[in-house]
Amino acid sequence: MKRAPIVAISGHPGSGKTSLTKALQDRLGVPALHYDDFETITASPPSEIRDWIERGSNYDEIMLEPLVREMIRLAETTPPPKCVLLDTLLGRAHGATGELIDTLIWVDTPPDIALARKIGEAAGRARATPGEAPAFMGWLESYLAHYTGFIAGTYAMQRERVRPAADIIMDGQASVDRLAEEAVLAILQRLDRFAEAGDPKRTPIEAQGKRMLSLIEDLNCPFGLERSAKLGDGEINEERFLAIVHKDSLGTDPKAGLRSIARKLSLPEAMLAMLCEHLGEAEIVHFGYEGGKAGLYKIYVEFSGRVRRGLAKGAKPVTELVHVAVKWRPDDPQSARVSRYLWPAEARGVAAIRQRLAGLRANAAAFPSVDAAFEMIEAARHHCPDDRIFFMEVQEDGSPRHSFDINFYSAGLQVASVEDTVRRLGRAYGIEPAKIDGWLSRIAGEPLGHLSGGIGRNGRDFATLYFGASARKGVGRG
Repeated sequence: MKRAPIVAISGHPGSGKTSLTKALQDRLGVPALHYDDFETITASPPSEIRDWIERGSNYDEIMLEPLVREMIRLAETTPPPKCVLLDTLLGRAHGATGELIDTLIWVDTPPDIALARKIGEAAGRARATPGEAPAFMGWLESYLAHYTGFIAGTYAMQRERVRPAADIIMDGQASVDRLAEEAVLAILQRLDRFAEAGDPKRTPIEAQGKRMLSLIEDLNCPFGLERSAKLGDGEINEERFLAIVHKDSLGTDPKAGLRSIARKLSLPEAMLAMLCEHLGEAEIVHFGYEGGKAGLYKIYVEFSGRVRRGLAKGAKPVTELVHVAVKWRPDDPQSARVSRYLWPAEARGVAAIRQRLAGLRANAAAFPSVDAAFEMIEAARHHCPDDRIFFMEVQEDGSPRHSFDINFYSAGLQVASVEDTVRRLGRAYGIEPAKIDGWLSRIAGEPLGHLSGGIGRNGRDFATLYFGASARKGVGRG
């Protein structure tokens, strides 16, 4: 059954998410559901809420079956609406409701601003009702006591769990009208892409890529899905994705699970054995596809623990191997090559990363991808701690490739913040301005992910922009 995509709006209490939801409902003419109309946990005594927090604040313990039923009912209405809006605190972090969400908007409002708004709203209601001032003062005293006692911690936890899975991040300090205008544009662009794909949980990819993605969906476990586009030689290659899977999702025997998927994609046994050797230490497995003339399959194993140890306070910088990857053409499995992604000890912090990039640029007369990296670092460095702009260098066996990958997700920026840089890249690679503008118009509201660039396997400069990492679930989704 064809169903309408579900667009969720999340943020802290007081972030403006409910106001944005109502504005979107008016502009789009679609139904909206509100988490507050279904949840009952806030009616629990404070002692029970504290106990829930001390047990780890498992969002899945929040019973929302009536909301799930209503989400499904509205999405399957005939004829279906353009979309169904969901105003929710939990985003995709609540399993039963999160797996139904197709697009997640996070309204990014600082907690202190959100708190001030909430108090202001309560004060406004008290002012409008004669004799309510004493009750308001009692509420304010109680609320602030609870805020310092445990509510502030739930804000931090919500941001940590919900924000990273957002498809679109919006400035919560902007006016509601401005937010609504930008959100409508971003939603309609995504709805167009969903319509092209014929299914709201997918975006268009080639048959070989769909085969890989279907194998991941068959795991019926949550996974991350990140899109990207590679720029070079007058073209934009958007037929790309990266599915991000926790090792445990491969089954009780992760090596057997990896073998099952890789063999169906014709990965040579020697390369598969090498990946399985590394799987013991790895925590994450990435499955990637890049379309084009022949297509390219990719499997990476990621050593996340090495990164955590390296970022720990007082850790001595050492060069770490973060990913080992195998990449091969579906029509020629023997083309498989091994790539290694290194986190250099000499590239910790913005100043050191710039020096590392300058060394790459010194080896070529023109290096558009490195120029773009400098500009994106400058855009991001004011929005996150210095050590959260994460730099890796990439080497590939039997190939002239010498490239870099810089992760900007921690800065919380949107692609729109680097549009001018991307346009300059397009000109440098001979891409028609109209083609660049059309592509940017579709992804401007997506979270800025990372930039990969440098010398590719063909010996020429390239740049790949990653964006919009979001949570997905497999075939059990409905």
